[in-house]
Amino acid sequence: MSANKESNLVQAYIELNKFCQNGDYDRALKASGKILQIAPTEQKAFHCKVICHIQLHNFKEALTALTSSKNAALAADLHFEKAYTQYRLNMPKDALQTVDKAPELTPALKELRAQILYRLEQYQECYNLYRDLVKNTTDEYEDERKANMAAVVANLAALNPTSELPQFDDNTYELAYNAGSTMAMRGKYNEALGMLKRAEQACSESVIDDGGTEEEAKEEAAIIRVQQAYCLQQMGKEKEAVTIYQNVLKDKPSDQALIAIASNNIVVINRDGNVFDSRKRMKAATADGLEHKLNSRQRSAIAYNQALLAIYSNQPDFCKQCCVKLVKEFGDERRAALIEASSLAKEGKKDQAVALLLKHGGNLQFAAVQILLSQGDKKAAVKLLEESEFKYRPGVVGVLCTLMSADNELGRASQLFTDVYEHYKKDEQLMSLRAVWRAAAAAHARAGRSSEAAAAHEALARAEPADKRSLARLVKALAPADPRRAAELAAGLPPIHEIESKIDIDALESSKWMMGAKVVKKTVQSKQEQSPGTPGSELLQKKKQKRRRKTKLPPNADLSKPPDPERWLPKYERTAYRKRRGVRRDVIKGSQGMSTTATDQYDMSKQQTTPSSAASAKSPRVESKQTESAWQRKQQQKKKGKGRKW
Repeated sequence: MSANKESNLVQAYIELNKFCQNGDYDRALKASGKILQIAPTEQKAFHCKVICHIQLHNFKEALTALTSSKNAALAADLHFEKAYTQYRLNMPKDALQTVDKAPELTPALKELRAQILYRLEQYQECYNLYRDLVKNTTDEYEDERKANMAAVVANLAALNPTSELPQFDDNTYELAYNAGSTMAMRGKYNEALGMLKRAEQACSESVIDDGGTEEEAKEEAAIIRVQQAYCLQQMGKEKEAVTIYQNVLKDKPSDQALIAIASNNIVVINRDGNVFDSRKRMKAATADGLEHKLNSRQRSAIAYNQALLAIYSNQPDFCKQCCVKLVKEFGDERRAALIEASSLAKEGKKDQAVALLLKHGGNLQFAAVQILLSQGDKKAAVKLLEESEFKYRPGVVGVLCTLMSADNELGRASQLFTDVYEHYKKDEQLMSLRAVWRAAAAAHARAGRSSEAAAAHEALARAEPADKRSLARLVKALAPADPRRAAELAAGLPPIHEIESKIDIDALESSKWMMGAKVVKKTVQSKQEQSPGTPGSELLQKKKQKRRRKTKLPPNADLSKPPDPERWLPKYERTAYRKRRGVRRDVIKGSQGMSTTATDQYDMSKQQTTPSSAASAKSPRVESKQTESAWQRKQQQKKKGKGRKW
């Protein structure tokens, strides 16, 4: 290398060092390019060029430089830079391969690998790697590693709420937020809400202490408030949750993922009401670019809610597209089938909906049964339940018994419980279910199988040895067939005087049991109010006595004679009423304020009908001249006086 070339190279490195220390990466990029023009094999200059691209967020240019064939030798040892650019360009799988190909897993590569595993949703492996990093690394980024590890723990709790996971101190608002999120994923919403409120307060204080404004503190704490709203929503306080979601969205946060989650949760609260608002919110929840900012669980929930919204807004074709997306991107075939079947049932294609649900089988058979029952096809529903794998579950047995009894197939209902006994002979836990035995006894009794009913009551009495009602039912069931054994068992019942003391026989005898439960309740209450031992009864009796008032009679009333039957009629309607003769009142006809002369003019009874007057009345052009009143004359005089000029 010539002396001139070497001096130029030294001068270029001096400039590059100055620009890098000042953070002027644009000029540093030009300086590194100048060095590479002078000496294309300078590995440090190439490294600086890649770092400048990364600092300027030119990740594509950095990756192009690293993967170029002419720079293969220069980029051979830059595994971290290459993996980081791939990670920032949303290529996590390629980034993981690059990290795994590195000859040595340095602490920087470990941290990057943990971030890549988190993006790939491999939470268990990510947790193990972070645990190793936290244990073996001590530097200024220790709190950030713990916060990231707490975020991994929150996602593990969402996948398996019952798993045992470590707890972290809430000395920073990030740790407090992740701890609250973990509690929320485990269903501890009250505890999570308190933790999140502390995290919000700590976040605001931290931002303001660092020199930030209140608006910046509010935006930083927006994600914590959305998590609080989620807890309130899960607790059933939907109005408070909606208020928080709407307030966060009014502030227009810059985080697109936060907007999507808040909008989706508002759609969930709206359900089938306010569909127009839900469609507007769903557009924000399904905007482009969210596939790299939300995990698959969140995106699957949004796609599922979008399909439900399509049903509410009567868009069957779009609903089918959403179901295809659910299957293709998330592999959620069962929920997609359930939504598509709901859409078909709403369109009236119930047979297709049933066929689709039966195709997937499993617990979707219950949805098919629901559709059949909505059609009124009880026999098909019973047949489907009898052929299902859940036939002997207590809930299904109860439904079958109800449907069979409704169709008056009492023998089949009784035989169903016999089959249940045979199926659960060796399972002591399920054989001790009280509700099953009680329903079995009722079904056997309705079918007239007294011995089977007695056996069911006996099993129920064994399962509930302290329950005297079960023993009483057993005695009643055994009385017709085996009175001796019934008498022996009846000896274990409590004496009649103990039961009699707890029953108000007078109230039972006086109650109108034929008139319904409400009437009986009112009668018993009134009986209790009248009883002298009831507290406050004396006060009620006094009030009732005060309300009794004596009947008022006229002062000249003669009680020896019967009252006049027409006493309530008006005088002019009574038989003894006579009109007064000789009294005639002047009837003023016409408009109010009219003079008497005008009144006489319009009184037709005082005028004589002549042919000329009749003709003039018929003619619309002839007008009768009215006599002017005194008030009209005064008004005319005033007008004349005003018009004069002297």
